[in-house]
Amino acid sequence: IVLAAVTRDGEALEYANEEFKNDREIVLAAVTQYGRALEYASVELKNDRDIVLAAVTRYGYGLEYANEELQDDYEIVLTAVTEDGSALKYASSELKNDREFVLAAVTENGD
Repeated sequence: IVLAAVTRDGEALEYANEEFKNDREIVLAAVTQYGRALEYASVELKNDRDIVLAAVTRYGYGLEYANEELQDDYEIVLTAVTEDGSALKYASSELKNDREFVLAAVTENGD
């Protein structure tokens, strides 16, 4: 029932039991439908690269909810910034100070 609910409305993850917020299949379905649902995922799943990548593909600002290691992941951050340029705010200092990365991000974002 929970999987069906988050597949239709990923935001429903907010109201799910903690056990379901730590269920990879349920959280992946939720963030694929509604990227911001990453906010409600367990800490463990906020560290899952595939889940974070799926989330920021739909909601770039979701990078805010990723762990620090993933905020330093070139592909994840570039995907997030491409979806929402202001997501650069949550990139690691290393990426924000990397000239090539910032140029790529600006080019991808088109702004």
